[in-house]
Amino acid sequence: MAPQFRRLALPFDDSLAKAIQDFDCLGSKHDDDPVAENVNGFLADGRFEPGLRHGISTTYMLIDPEATPVLIGYVTLTFDSVRLTNAEKKRMEDLTGIADFGALRIQMIGIDHRHQGGGYGHTLLKAVTGLARMVSRDVAVRFLLADANVRKVEWYESAGFVHNRAKKETERLVPERSVSMRLDLLDIEE
Repeated sequence: MAPQFRRLALPFDDSLAKAIQDFDCLGSKHDDDPVAENVNGFLADGRFEPGLRHGISTTYMLIDPEATPVLIGYVTLTFDSVRLTNAEKKRMEDLTGIADFGALRIQMIGIDHRHQGGGYGHTLLKAVTGLARMVSRDVAVRFLLADANVRKVEWYESAGFVHNRAKKETERLVPERSVSMRLDLLDIEE
């Protein structure tokens, strides 16, 4: 059976709590990666829970339901906005005076190290992109944003993400750890 993309809701049962506690996106390949450590801790330490309780973020899981369940990966989304450079805005006809564009932000995304390299990251990102496209039909959301781990920039680029160039976007990150990137939801073919 294919993994299932499911929204996490509180409270969750003991088997899902165990799957969350067993999740580990580090493994030996990422034990020296502070961004991966943050992604891992966000789930393991329960830092996702306040966002769910207060309705400011939503966490989705990629679950193998046949295995007790096993949490393959997760993504947490929140609403945000993105600023484009003046040159980028000029390429969009009839837009004057608009500084920020509506966006969904990938707050965290991770795949358990035991499932990395199996295409599950692309499966999760494709599910999130589809969800973002669906939201963009009803809400003024133009972009899907990610603060990409510098070690994963090529992965995001392969999915169509580009670097954010506006000063507001580039200055808020630690450049040796993360890169601000975006995917234009209007550029995605259905």
